[in-house]
Amino acid sequence: MKCPDCNSDDGRVMSTRQGPIKVTRLRCCNACGRRWNTIEVDAQNLARMESAVEAVRTFTNLSRELENVASAHG
Repeated sequence: MKCPDCNSDDGRVMSTRQGPIKVTRLRCCNACGRRWNTIEVDAQNLARMESAVEAVRTFTNLSRELENVASAHG
């Protein structure tokens, strides 16, 4: 994995936290010392998350449309 700061491939995993639907890793670049987190989600959980995000977007858009209609008539 490339460092987000210096683009080096020389990095290591410092810690790993296993959750029920994701794995979070703390990574460190050996070249510049930058630390960052990565989150890994399996494909099945990713599909569920994408569906949930799409449902929230649809709800938000419909809510805005209703507000616009209500303000135009009221």
